[in-house]
Amino acid sequence: MSPELVSLHICQLSRAIERSKTNKYSDKRKQDYHTQLSKLVEEICKLDLNLLKTNEQKALKFVLDFCFHSIEFLDNSTLVNIPHETVFCLENALNEWHGSDEYIIVTSLQNNLNSFSFNPTLALNQNYYDIISIWFGIDFKHRMIQINLPKYLSQDYLANVVLYHELGHFIDFKYKIISRLASSKGLSEKEANHYQEFFSDIFAAQFVGKGSNYYLNYIAHGKGDSASHPATSRRIEIVKDFLNGVKDNDILNEIKEATKDSTKKKLTVVENTLSDVDFKNFIPAEIASNNELHMLFETGWNLWINDIKEFEDKGISKSNKYTIINNLIEKSISNFKVTEEWGKCI
Repeated sequence: MSPELVSLHICQLSRAIERSKTNKYSDKRKQDYHTQLSKLVEEICKLDLNLLKTNEQKALKFVLDFCFHSIEFLDNSTLVNIPHETVFCLENALNEWHGSDEYIIVTSLQNNLNSFSFNPTLALNQNYYDIISIWFGIDFKHRMIQINLPKYLSQDYLANVVLYHELGHFIDFKYKIISRLASSKGLSEKEANHYQEFFSDIFAAQFVGKGSNYYLNYIAHGKGDSASHPATSRRIEIVKDFLNGVKDNDILNEIKEATKDSTKKKLTVVENTLSDVDFKNFIPAEIASNNELHMLFETGWNLWINDIKEFEDKGISKSNKYTIINNLIEKSISNFKVTEEWGKCI
């Protein structure tokens, strides 16, 4: 590996971190992470690349990639860019399953219709942090959960039910739920991949009910089994069985048991008790609990797919209905967020 090429990468990194110095974050943990990252880049710039052996250059390239991944997601998670209300809901769900401030949910906004995804790189690859600690004596107190979503859908609360599925992947990988199940059952790689998708679908359904099924059936309608994903019809069916309390679905039962064994928590159906009356009257819903916070999404979907007399009487078009529902969900989340934060200050 040429020292000149590594040097080029370092120069690119130095410019990127310099440009990010003015970033403003709503979460102090992101600022702390950014501070540690800046210290790391300073130390990297001090290295004499000519003294590094080939394996050391490769290790440095590994650290440089870590830095670029971090900057990308920090830049997309500033006060200006981050989809605050959606991330607030995801952090609330994360706290139920991993009650620690160790992990920060960050987003990267992509110009791609199907770019909903979770990247485990920064959250779960311990090698990064070991090398950085040993080489540079720098430790990161927090890890970032990287979630990608389409930029033009960042404020679309009907579509963003899918992000609960992506958070489910983090929980699965963090606690090795399906990997342990796959090992004990001798599942093939394809079967294990399918179980991972099933788990994340079920995980999402705990919070948003049928909401994620509605959007899944659109973005993956009619898709059959592949090496990475089970058929859409199978995914929808297992969520229905979960929500309906079906007892004789073997895969569902195995996943529920494996989840309990690995996390000491149960995958639980929560009945949607949130009234849609406020939305029908064009006012934000009054949220009384964390459960109702997540129920906003299914409630919004139910209003979207069904006729609403109150909307029809006013001659509201589909386009305006879409805007109204999204605005009401956003305002409901925002009001709950403000109330919760105010309560912490009292």
